[in-house]
Amino acid sequence: MKKVLNVVLLGLVIALVYANFSSVNAPLDFDKKRMERDQVVIERLVDIRTAQVEYRAQNGRYAATFDELISFLDDSMKVVNKTYILNDKQLALVRDFKVEDTKPKDADEMEFSEDEADQIVLNILNDDNKKNEKKNAERIQKLDALYRRDTTWVLNVEATVVDGVEKFDTVRQAVVDATMIADAFHRDTVRLAYVDTLYHNPNYDIQQLRYIPFSQDSVGKPVEFVLKADSIQPNAQANRKAGGYIQLFEARADFVQYLQGLNEQELNNYLLQVITNGTEYREEIRVDKNGEPLMGANGVLKRRIPCRKVGDVTKNNNNAGNW
Repeated sequence: MKKVLNVVLLGLVIALVYANFSSVNAPLDFDKKRMERDQVVIERLVDIRTAQVEYRAQNGRYAATFDELISFLDDSMKVVNKTYILNDKQLALVRDFKVEDTKPKDADEMEFSEDEADQIVLNILNDDNKKNEKKNAERIQKLDALYRRDTTWVLNVEATVVDGVEKFDTVRQAVVDATMIADAFHRDTVRLAYVDTLYHNPNYDIQQLRYIPFSQDSVGKPVEFVLKADSIQPNAQANRKAGGYIQLFEARADFVQYLQGLNEQELNNYLLQVITNGTEYREEIRVDKNGEPLMGANGVLKRRIPCRKVGDVTKNNNNAGNW
């Protein structure tokens, strides 16, 4: 009897230890997996935003469906290819050139893309304006100092055979490249697929752009991101600056769609925490069984649904993400 009691007590101790371990480990394990999945979804949303920004640049509006967006990426070609890429020192120098021309109040706020920097250099090289001749000559001299490569020495190993034995000698070999910037810096017009130029990966699967990672519907297929596009009329003051309607887009995935399969209790705790204290949610109007909006003392009742999203079709947020 005593042995049986000891076995039972040992089993209870093991069960309590396991329960205690699980109570501590479960939240940690959930948070680790949640953050891993969250990062993948954020990266996919950033890719969607990248494609939408390029779509708008070419079409004047955002794509309203993934069919539009993916077809654009699949068929479109970009016609500018840089054969010389600016390094950090060259970018800093070009920024100084632009500061000289614009004299902004705060030079630290001077930002531009690599393409804009390239164009500044090309304008300097091709400027025939006599008024800028002296200034641009000085600029070209500064640029050339950064682009020029002086004589350098590299180690080269040569093998010789002496009395049937192979010996290796290390020698210094001169390498000279003194190409002038005017010859080195240019663009070739070629046709490159957008997927190459936007994602720097020719094997990027644009067909996966529409799908929420880790999600599954009732038949096991991945769920699509919600994608919307719209335009809003700014107020009179903003309209004078913007010059018309503001184009907007939004892409989103609800947390429950890509966190499914994780610890259910920890997921419910996390969703409640976001609804109560967080900002990573969308609002949806509550409706009755007939689909009619439910009204409360302060108007239409809404519910918060935790989600990860980029952009907003109700207001201009500069395509920011809620992360």
